[in-house]
Formats: sequence, structure tokens, C-alpha cells
Amino acid sequence: MNKNLTVTRIGEILRKEDDFLITSHFAPDGDNIGSCAGMYHALTSIGKKAVIVNEDGFIDRFRYLFEGTDVPFIKYSGDLKKKFSNVIILDTATYERIGKVKELIKKDACIINIDHHPANTQFGTVNLVDEHAASAAQIVLYLLEKNNIPVNQRISDSLMSGLLSDTGGLRFANTDKRALRDSLRMLRYGSDIAELNDRIFMRLSYDETVKVNRIVSETQLFRKEKIAITYNDQQNDPLIENEPVLMALSSIEEAEVAVFIRKTDKDRYKLSLRSKGGFDVNKFSSKWGGGGHRNASGIRFEGTYEELLNDLIGDLKRTALEYYA
Repeated sequence: MNKNLTVTRIGEILRKEDDFLITSHFAPDGDNIGSCAGMYHALTSIGKKAVIVNEDGFIDRFRYLFEGTDVPFIKYSGDLKKKFSNVIILDTATYERIGKVKELIKKDACIINIDHHPANTQFGTVNLVDEHAASAAQIVLYLLEKNNIPVNQRISDSLMSGLLSDTGGLRFANTDKRALRDSLRMLRYGSDIAELNDRIFMRLSYDETVKVNRIVSETQLFRKEKIAITYNDQQNDPLIENEPVLMALSSIEEAEVAVFIRKTDKDRYKLSLRSKGGFDVNKFSSKWGGGGHRNASGIRFEGTYEELLNDLIGDLKRTALEYYA
């Protein structure tokens, strides 16, 4: 099915069906949350029922996207029993990355897969995957406009937040002509880039600021490999979100690759990787069952911390040393 037919087909489903589950990958980031919020507001604006469920919790810094209303973003728990026939999965390369939310999806559900990851496995009933988009939020904007679903400022603010998050406030290398054109359209819908950038990147609670500074202060720098690595025990001292740490690591001049390791359970870890230039962290992550984008990806690892350092980090150091040599 070509892109135009896919867009039309999804529009038909959105208008015909009701009671949608909206979800995306665990460890939600700004594009994840912005895309889900934009889709939620678009559906409810045309009289549809919808709910957002994620394996992990909502990042409170994005509460402004639901200002004046209850936040319809639910962290998955075993108490959720309802199963959905109509599902929209956003910003997610593989079905497995929605985690435990799979338990809420009927076997014969219609799954709309909207994503921009190059490694997307086309797992949906209908797949709208555009790897050239800087963010999933842009694809949602395109989908709504092409199907004449009205875009108001609340929808635009949500999608603009997604775009700003995945482009670092229109600073990263993926800020192309299309990202700028889409930003201009959302300005016309009433979004304020300066205000949204402030909310996304410049606001962090005192407690989180202290915690981020403590984690960053323990960073290890491997100069030859150009890697900066730090660690946090999420079990005993949870950090609400990862991006402030990753932004600090990425700002280190001597580091081209940033790695944030979080312990989530006994012998279970989540790793977030970022790179500044040509080093492909997505290619590396795929070797270890993870994935994402060329300059931003994630990995789940099971084993002891010593095994993580010796095997996975050891492989990363060797790979980086070869690349930068």
C-alpha cells in the first residue's frame, strides 16, 4: 500500500472506529509523549474515546499538554483488565518495545503503526513509517492534515513538543528543511516555540536537579574511545527522566558517544546511547537486541553489572576505538 492510500486508510479507521488505545515505547521521551498527546487530543476533538497507556510513568514536565484536564496518560499495571480492538502505536520500532501494554491488546486488534525509526518492523495492521521524518509527531501532523481532521493549538503544541524534543529544540543534525516547514505550520496554529522550548528543556525540579548533578559528577570519560558513561540505580534512587543526564553527557567536548546506564531490577539494566556525529549507535544497539536512531538508541541488558561492563561496554569501547582510529 503506497503512502497516500495508507494515510487515507488510517483516516477512515479514525473516523469509523471508537475507543482507541494509544501507546508507544517504554521509557517515554518527549516525541513519544507529544505524539501520543497530539493523537489523543485529535481523536477526542472529533468525539472519539481514547486513553494513553505506557509501561512506564508520565513525565510530569509535560503536564502542560493536558492543562485544565485530567491527564489521560496511565502507567500500565496488572489491574488494567480491558482489552482493546483499536490500537495506535506511535514512535516505536518493534511491537516488543511497548512492553507489558501488549496485555491490553486483543489478538485480532486493528493496530495502526506510526513511526519514524529506520528499523521499524512494519508490525501493524496498517503501517505509516517515514524514516525521513525527524520525529513521529511530524507524521501525526501530516496524517491529520491530509484527512482534514482539524488541528487546534492544543494538538499543535503537543506535536510541536514532540518535534522539539527529538531535534533538541531545532538544534540537532536532523533539523532539516521539512522540520522547519512543519514548525512554521505549527506556529500558524498558535504554537510558541520559545515557550515550548523553555518548558521542555529549561524546567527541572530542585530535587531532580540535585540528583542529575550527582549522577553526572560520577561520569567516566574514556578519551581514546571518546565515550562518556554514567550510572544510576533506579531501584534505590529513581530518576524521573533520562534526558537531562544525557544532555549533560553529550555536552562533554571530548566525548562523541554518551551512555547512561540504569539498573531497573536485579541483574536488569536499561542503557540509553547518544552520539554526536557519524558513530551509529543504532547499528551498535541492534547487535545487543536494542535499537532506535543513528544518533539515539536504547538497549535492555540482563546479567550482572560486571557482565554488562565486560561484555556490552567492552564491545562498545572496541567498536568506538576502531571507528575513531
